[in-house]
Amino acid sequence: MIILNDLNLGLSISAFLVCMCNLLFTGLDRRVTKPQNKIYISMMMLHSASALCGIAAFLAEKNKLLSDSAFHTLELSRYIYFLTHSLLAPSFFCYISLVIGRSVNWKIHYSQFRTKRSLMLDVFLNASWLAMELIIILNPLLHWTWYFDNSRTFQREWGEIVLYIQSAVWMIGSFVMVMRSWNILSQNRKRSFAVCYMLVITGIVIQLVFPQLYIELLMEALGFTGVLLFIENEDDRRDVALDVYNSAAFSLDVSAALRNKIPVKLIIVRDVRFNRTANPMLRGKTDNHCFRRAVADYLGTKIQKYYIYNIGHKAFALTVYRTADAEAIAEEISERFRKPWKIDETDVYLKASVMLVSLPERAQNIADILYIAECPIPEKFQNQVMQGSDLDWIIRYSTVESAVTRGLKEGSFEVYYQPTYYINKHPFGAEALLRMHDSQLGNIYPDEFIPIAEKLGIIDEIDDFVLRQVCRLLSTGVPQKYGIEHINVNLSVLECMKEGFAEHIISIVENSGADKHHISFEITESVAPKDYHHLEEVIEKLKQAGFMFYIDDFGTGFSNLNALFSLEADVIKIDKSVLWGAEKSELGMVLLKSTVEMVRDMHKKTLAEGVETEAQIQILEHLGCDYLQGYYFSKPVPEQDFLSVIDKMHQI
Repeated sequence: MIILNDLNLGLSISAFLVCMCNLLFTGLDRRVTKPQNKIYISMMMLHSASALCGIAAFLAEKNKLLSDSAFHTLELSRYIYFLTHSLLAPSFFCYISLVIGRSVNWKIHYSQFRTKRSLMLDVFLNASWLAMELIIILNPLLHWTWYFDNSRTFQREWGEIVLYIQSAVWMIGSFVMVMRSWNILSQNRKRSFAVCYMLVITGIVIQLVFPQLYIELLMEALGFTGVLLFIENEDDRRDVALDVYNSAAFSLDVSAALRNKIPVKLIIVRDVRFNRTANPMLRGKTDNHCFRRAVADYLGTKIQKYYIYNIGHKAFALTVYRTADAEAIAEEISERFRKPWKIDETDVYLKASVMLVSLPERAQNIADILYIAECPIPEKFQNQVMQGSDLDWIIRYSTVESAVTRGLKEGSFEVYYQPTYYINKHPFGAEALLRMHDSQLGNIYPDEFIPIAEKLGIIDEIDDFVLRQVCRLLSTGVPQKYGIEHINVNLSVLECMKEGFAEHIISIVENSGADKHHISFEITESVAPKDYHHLEEVIEKLKQAGFMFYIDDFGTGFSNLNALFSLEADVIKIDKSVLWGAEKSELGMVLLKSTVEMVRDMHKKTLAEGVETEAQIQILEHLGCDYLQGYYFSKPVPEQDFLSVIDKMHQI
């Protein structure tokens, strides 16, 4: 008996030391702020108290028959042990609720969002816990759990069995929660839960089989150590450089909130960047990491840092569970970016876009959220907090993106043609223009689907589709019969910059059997100066193969002059805004006249876009313009309508 008692004393001391080490490590690592941290600390303190009571009880056991004070110490130790130890299973249940995201904070209640079944389970568990605690508190009077007989021997009663059953219910409940959330747990958390449950269950089984061997406390302490190492330790969830959580933690935590139907509002602070316009003296001296760290530190003053995540692409996400506070916080953050930031003793202006997204109303999964965080933002929204109906454009963008993705397979794209004419109104050529009609969304305009196609990386497939359709039409010889000398195909400058682009274009045309001399390419100058040399090489290869080249939208930007002088284009297309401006003011007329004269002096041809009236034609004829294009003759029309239009014009 003495040997067994000494063994139990050693087990209790070991359990106490393990708990103390866990508490010390938690404190030194400063894991004390999150609700789950606080419950973990509470569990360790309860467990330490239970272990201390075990130590005191085993020490007093030796002298209980000889000393009343030793016996009373034994009674008090047993009493406190039962009070504290009975709280461990409910506390662990609460801890698991926080870790898996079923609960966020015991101060925030979401009972209105819980299912009836879930609420009934919570009521039952809490009622059973309160009843058991009351039985333990009243045990000195009722002796329903334990008592000491006249010989001062510890005797167990039915209440202890009930206590074990209740603890088992709490543990099973927590286990069920873990299993239901298994897919949204990290590998570390899965391992920790598995080890913890195994150790705790093993300790309970041994305790039941050998009731005189008090090993349960040590096994539980070891299980909680595993929790400390793999759950409380969040190194795999943290962005150490910014002292916030990382994108992996964001995915797991928000998935948990969605899985458990916990309403949350996300504040997405995206496109955090240096404002070059507002910092003209700091060009070339930017340090993006310093800027992002300053923003992360500021966000930490608006909300606890364990609700802040670095989700990449210069973006942060804040999870606000007190949803009523979210809008005010978002407005404050947006307002902050209108003021300078003190970085390295220098005032620096930063830019960012702020979005307020309600879950699950605006997004049902992580993919939707990340899509919102990365989706291009219309310029009109960039200086305000985007929320509610402001985010409707994202839904539209997403649906258009899906339509573009399936467009080629479903035949959503069609090539339209707009004729071009000599200045004497005789047919000259045509421009091939892509149109899209989706089975679900209807007509989608190029200024909407072309940027999306470029973003998706399928613009080259679309360009190839247009070119093949043009080649097919030209190979019939019908357009040429009606006086069409060239059909223009628009090229994406991004695609022109790819290696082997010229060879790829040439092979498509040659395989189609179309004559290269009947095909012209249009590009809109939008490349950086450093890329001009490569673009010149591409154009030169295509021109040597027999193609002609147009520069489109000339006059819409100052940098077009660079294209005019650097690129070997055959025809310069004057943007419609230049023509329309000439009718409105004398200065506009001077601009149009000087443009036509400059192009003519460079021995190139001019084509005026946007021609709608006879008066405009007379102006252009007087100035010496070569070709015309516009609604005066025809809007862009499908292939058959185009052939009808040029047939009629050819007969005039």
